[in-house]
Amino acid sequence: MSAAAYVLLPALAVSAALNWYAAWMQKLRLYYATKPIVLIILIALFVLWGGLHPPALPFLVGLGLSLLGDIFLIPRSQRWFLAGLIAFFLAHVSYVCGLNAAPAPLFPTLLAAAAAGLLLGALFVYVIRKTGKKPELKPMRKVFLPYAAVLVLMAASAVLCLFRSAWPLPAAVMCASGGLLFLTSDLLHGADRLGKRIPHVKFWIIATYHLGQFLIVLGAAQWAQLSLPR
Repeated sequence: MSAAAYVLLPALAVSAALNWYAAWMQKLRLYYATKPIVLIILIALFVLWGGLHPPALPFLVGLGLSLLGDIFLIPRSQRWFLAGLIAFFLAHVSYVCGLNAAPAPLFPTLLAAAAAGLLLGALFVYVIRKTGKKPELKPMRKVFLPYAAVLVLMAASAVLCLFRSAWPLPAAVMCASGGLLFLTSDLLHGADRLGKRIPHVKFWIIATYHLGQFLIVLGAAQWAQLSLPR
């Protein structure tokens, strides 16, 4: 590991801890000040770990779009929320491209597609029911439903890394876990946005998001290194 990584890893841990503390204690100034810093450090680490190699580029693009999404979600307005959602939608598309660069066997793919379809159906019903109770949220269906689809596709693609022969098992486990944590974070965020009250929800959203991103890029970096021609 390079000397820069020895500096960046503790910086990542400290900035994430500060951000999580601010989320738990509802210290919003500290929360919004530290939120983008975590992704900036993670992007720098990913570049050090080989994020500029061609197999890793979709993940680097996804991280950059996620950083934009983090920044867009800081202002409290519907317009900026929509901009953040679009940025994260494109981030998930980038991750889907990177995760599916190596094919998965047919049978696990069919199982993952069936599970994803069931989850997506449940999410569609939930979103339609919740937005139906709040007329001001009905226009957001056009955004929430496509976002739910790409989010579930990203998580399913991450889990399928467990079955991709090109992915070493440790990298696949990290990526699958990261994808599920990212899914959990966005589901919590969506539920909160639609009126579900969860204690300390901001903490749970950001903690699962940061852990998910870290595991995805750590697994992707390991896979990308092994994918390079020898």
